[in-house]
Formats: sequence, structure tokens, C-alpha cells
Amino acid sequence: MARTKQDLRRRRILADVRELRGLDREHHFASGGTLEAWIGRHFVALDRRREDDRRRCRRPVEDE
Repeated sequence: MARTKQDLRRRRILADVRELRGLDREHHFASGGTLEAWIGRHFVALDRRREDDRRRCRRPVEDE
């Protein structure tokens, strides 16, 4: 596969970013930072209408 100058430049930039990110991480933990502070909190906002529909269709059927 032929590599273009742009591909090589992009790879070098990504390698530099990874290296800087590693240094930032090392500094964060050396200064007493926590893993939660480094990663951040995971929050997913549910689409309420979709969630209500999903619950409704999975509700047990009541016999008459």
C-alpha cells in the first residue's frame, strides 16, 4: 500500500498526541489525581419516549 506524505504526517501527529496524553496522565496521577477524575463520569441521557415505548411493549399481557 502506497503511503502518501499526508498519511505519514497524520501518523506522526497522532503519535505526538499519544505521547503528550501519556505525559499528561503521568502528571495527573503523580499530583494525586484519581482515576475517576482522569476518565470522567459516564452519563447517558435516555430518550424518554423511546424508553417508555420499549417498556410498554415488554409489559406482560393481562388476561381478561
